[in-house]
Amino acid sequence: MSNTTVRSLAILLSHNTLSYITKITEGETTSFSDVYDYSVDFTNQNKTEIEIEHELRSNLTLLQNYDHVHICFLSNSINVVPNHLIQHPLEDLLSISNYNPIQLAIDCPLQNEEASIVYNIHYPLKDVLLSLPNLQNARLYHSGKFLIDYGKINSKDDEIYINLMHQKLEICILSKGEFIFYNLFETKTKEDFLFYILYALNQLNISPNTVSLVAFGDLLHSPDYYDTLKKYVRNITFNEEDKSLGQYFTLYKLFECELFQEH
Repeated sequence: MSNTTVRSLAILLSHNTLSYITKITEGETTSFSDVYDYSVDFTNQNKTEIEIEHELRSNLTLLQNYDHVHICFLSNSINVVPNHLIQHPLEDLLSISNYNPIQLAIDCPLQNEEASIVYNIHYPLKDVLLSLPNLQNARLYHSGKFLIDYGKINSKDDEIYINLMHQKLEICILSKGEFIFYNLFETKTKEDFLFYILYALNQLNISPNTVSLVAFGDLLHSPDYYDTLKKYVRNITFNEEDKSLGQYFTLYKLFECELFQEH
């Protein structure tokens, strides 16, 4: 009896970054590729998106066929919306948060909260994804889903979960196990990084001296950022034993979505 081979691709996208990892499962054996990171640093956002589009169209790994394709967006045009409001036009649910222009609004249901993340993606990225046959049927997600769902399962006290990826900082805060805050910020410096964390805690009247902070992403390999943070937040923990909960938390979490897909 021959083992069935299942090939999977996970992509993380923003307007100026692209990361991906592949997974091959043969019977009981699973192997992962290295993570590929590609970023573009242009002031002109249109120029940046053209470069990302070119990479999507020309990267040979992305042009192969896979049994499962997961695409996750690092969009900072977001709103967390209770499920009873999700029947309203998604564009309206974003516009109340003053995001403009809204080009394509998509919703991403949360697993452990009666809410969805409504987010905006850029038309050029949507068009290129639809034009590539092997990516047309990909499952789409917002990165915030994985941080919120993970926090909701694990949080018991006042906890803040952060994930730093390509200078984009995700912050999720739970108070006594209840989800109360999520947002994604652009950070250019360690001072930006620290400001957003302390500002969010202050707005929610949570003390940095007592809150437990759980960190994922690039912070694991950014000693300057970590040293700055630990001067103000006392309780910081990492999960370095499990690679799926380390630097590439979001990419590895995408593969877990296959457990819920219909075959």
